[in-house]
Amino acid sequence: MLSIKFTMGPQVEGSGTGPVVGCTLRFDRKHQVLLITYGTVATPASALAAYAAVERFVTTEGPCSVLADLSSIEKVEVPGDFVRSLAWMPLVIPSGKQRIVVAPRAEVYGLSRMFQLYRDAMSSDIQVVHTLEEAHILLGLESPDFETVDSK
Repeated sequence: MLSIKFTMGPQVEGSGTGPVVGCTLRFDRKHQVLLITYGTVATPASALAAYAAVERFVTTEGPCSVLADLSSIEKVEVPGDFVRSLAWMPLVIPSGKQRIVVAPRAEVYGLSRMFQLYRDAMSSDIQVVHTLEEAHILLGLESPDFETVDSK
């Protein structure tokens, strides 16, 4: 079994092997989909840590589609300027793979759409939806089998 629950801060410099703040990574090998489930508070540190974790995962496992589930976020501490900066970071998921964000709350949905619009300028296809069910339909997931990812 692959297992990880990230609880500490990111390493922005250096090896980039630090744990992820407030999110869990799970992978469905059959459908090649990485699920990122965020915790209750969204911060710049948590966003950067998740980005680094996805980058490490893709480097190790190869390209895959990504499903970012922001449903649990109750508090947002991410300014709009940071969303723009994050959107302009290099693409980790290559073209041809799907990138879907689930954001049911209005504030989180709005910031996700802002991210999507900035990414659109880079020809990055991101879809923002309100429910996991919508995301599963877009990804063609009928019976997903997500296993927790190891951070090693």
